[in-house]
Amino acid sequence: MFTEACGVFAISSDKDVVDDLYLGTFYLQHRGQEYCGLSTYNGRELKLRTHKGLVRENFANDLSGLDGTMGVGHASLKDRQPIKFYSKMGEFVICFSGNIINSKAIIDRFKAQGHSFYTNEDIEVIAKLIAQGSNFVDGIVKMASEVRGSYSLAILSKDGIYVARDKYGYKPMVIGKKEGTIAVSSESCSFNNLGISIVRDVMPGEIIHIKDGAMNTEMRLNADITQFCAFEWIYFAEMSSVIEGIPVATARKNMGACLARRYPVPADVVAPVPNSGIGHALGYAIESKIPYDYVFVKYGYASRSYTKPTQEERDREAKVKLISIPANVRGKRVVLCDDSIVRGTQMKNDLVVKLRNAGVKEIHVRIACPPLKSPCRYGKSTRSKSELAAAQRSVDEVRKYIGVETLGYNTLDDLEKSLGMNNKQMCVACWLEEAD
Repeated sequence: MFTEACGVFAISSDKDVVDDLYLGTFYLQHRGQEYCGLSTYNGRELKLRTHKGLVRENFANDLSGLDGTMGVGHASLKDRQPIKFYSKMGEFVICFSGNIINSKAIIDRFKAQGHSFYTNEDIEVIAKLIAQGSNFVDGIVKMASEVRGSYSLAILSKDGIYVARDKYGYKPMVIGKKEGTIAVSSESCSFNNLGISIVRDVMPGEIIHIKDGAMNTEMRLNADITQFCAFEWIYFAEMSSVIEGIPVATARKNMGACLARRYPVPADVVAPVPNSGIGHALGYAIESKIPYDYVFVKYGYASRSYTKPTQEERDREAKVKLISIPANVRGKRVVLCDDSIVRGTQMKNDLVVKLRNAGVKEIHVRIACPPLKSPCRYGKSTRSKSELAAAQRSVDEVRKYIGVETLGYNTLDDLEKSLGMNNKQMCVACWLEEAD
C-alpha cells in the first residue's frame, strides 16, 4: 500500500553498545532492505557508517571502530540513514521513519531563503527544521509545528539521544530496558533476543532524552486524536512484536477468527499466504476447526516483496518468493488467508494460477483488513486510487477478477474487536472512499 515502514533503533548503556545496536537494527530488517546504517558515540566523536543492502550482510564483519556507549541504527527502504549534520547545537546524527506530506513546500521555502539541499529527502527537511531550535527539544517542537505527516525519529548527539514520535502516534515506537541499558525501537522484536524487557510505548507526541542508560521525558505534544496505523498489526510488524500493549500474533489470530465467524465455508484446509498471512490463517483454523496447513512455502532466500523500490521489482519478488505444495492442494477446498488485496494482480496472476496448476478444487480467499479504497495519507503511497482493486470494483467483482470461488474481507468492526481498540484511535483513511 505504501513504501515507508523503515526501522529505527536507539540504545544507551553503561557499557559498549555496538553488538546490541547491530542486532537491534538487524531485527528491524523486515521494515527496510535497501540501505542500513549505524552510528555511535564513544565520548570523543560521533562515528557513522552506512551501507547499501542488508544489515547482517554488511555489518557482520564491519563493526570495528564503532565502539561507544550510545548509538542509533536504521534499516531503510529508500535512502541512506542515519545522516550526520553540523549545526549551532554541534554535530548530530539523525534517523527517522515516516513521511512528511508538505516536504516540498518546506524545501521550496528554505531554498527561497538561500538554503541549499544535498537531497530532497524528508530526513534532510526534518534535520534543517530541528537545527532552527535553541536546543534539540526546542528544535523538535519547532519541527513538529511545521510538518504535516508521520514520523518517529532518533537523534544521537554528544549530549545524549533524543527520540520523538509524532503526536498522532502513527508510527510505532517502544521503550525497553535491561540492567544499565535503555533502548528504543520501532518494534519490540528488536528486544526479544537481547534480554531487553518492554517498558512501555513512546507516547504520541513524546520527546525523550536518553543518556547513561537512563531516560527522561522532556515534553509531550498533545493532539485531540490518535492515528495508530492498523496495518502494523495486520501486515508490517514482525509477529513477535507488541505494539501499544497488543501482541501482533494475538491480533492476527483474532482477525482470522473474525473472518471464520463472518465467512464460514466448507473446506479441507486453511492456509496462509506466508509470512504475514500466518497469524490470520491460524486464527481462522482454530475458530473454524478446519485443519491448518501450508499450500505455499516462502523460499528462504527471497525477500519481502513490499520492500522493493519499484513496482516491477515488487511484482517480480512476489512471483518468485512463494512455491506451491501440490501434495497439500490437489483435489482440496482451500481457505487462503492474506493480509490485504491491493491491486489484486499478485492474487490473480500468481497465487491463484499456482494453486490451479497444482490441482486445487476450490479457493476461498479471506482478507484480514477491509477493502482498500484510498492511498495511504501518512506513508509514501505507491498507488493512486485508480490502481486499488476495491476502489474500482465491488467485492464480488474483485472475486471474479482474481478468479476464486468466494472472497471475504474483515470489517472495521472486526478490526476493533481484534485489537480491543476503538476505531477512532486508529487511522482508517485507506478503507474509506476519498478523492484522489
